[in-house]
Amino acid sequence: MDTVILTGNTNTKIAFVTKASIKKVHTFRTDNIYREMKKIQTTGNIYLASVVPEATKVIKKFFPSVKEITYRNFPFPIKVKHPEKLGIDRLLNAAGARVLFNSDCLVIDAGSAITIDLVEKDGSFQGGVIFPGYHLLFMSLKNLALLKNVKVKKPPGVIGKDTSEAVGSGLTWGLSFLITGYINHLKSDYPDLKIVFTGGYGRALKNLVNSGLYQKNLTITGIKVVIYGEKENWSL
Repeated sequence: MDTVILTGNTNTKIAFVTKASIKKVHTFRTDNIYREMKKIQTTGNIYLASVVPEATKVIKKFFPSVKEITYRNFPFPIKVKHPEKLGIDRLLNAAGARVLFNSDCLVIDAGSAITIDLVEKDGSFQGGVIFPGYHLLFMSLKNLALLKNVKVKKPPGVIGKDTSEAVGSGLTWGLSFLITGYINHLKSDYPDLKIVFTGGYGRALKNLVNSGLYQKNLTITGIKVVIYGEKENWSL
């Protein structure tokens, strides 16, 4: 059994994994990385995938032998400019989706930012889209004088009947329509495209879009692909 540390902008996950399974996942705020590293009990090799350089430094201070996963470890072709600038979470999501579904996949990771990434059946990462997530959009509206104290309410329909519902519609239906547009456009070129949601807001977004499926530990599954290689019948 090995230890995996997955560090994101908002949350960090520590998981204990084997080739066949994910045994346990502990999630905490990345802001608390120093405190949590003092408590962690590791086993086996320690692997790190991080998009937060400051947190990476802290983890390496506590665990000098940690093996950091980078784009160079991605087991499939990366067909974008400057792969070294890609968030490693995007590549790991692609690897996880490729092994789980063996199909052209569109991976939608809804967290602090929302990423939409295309991975073809052969595992090649084709690139994607990045735009602000739910919380970032909401906080940007809070900077406007008339919306500073607004409370968000999801309207029963698409059209809000007051300011709270109007903002709620933009943050829910607006995001879902945006994502649906990308899905419909890409399905013209990839008719068998598998739609895979992940991330903290992924399940809610999947329900709004009313398409695809949700995979909670997709990124960790991608780390398993890097560590242990491909395997049929992977399970989360």
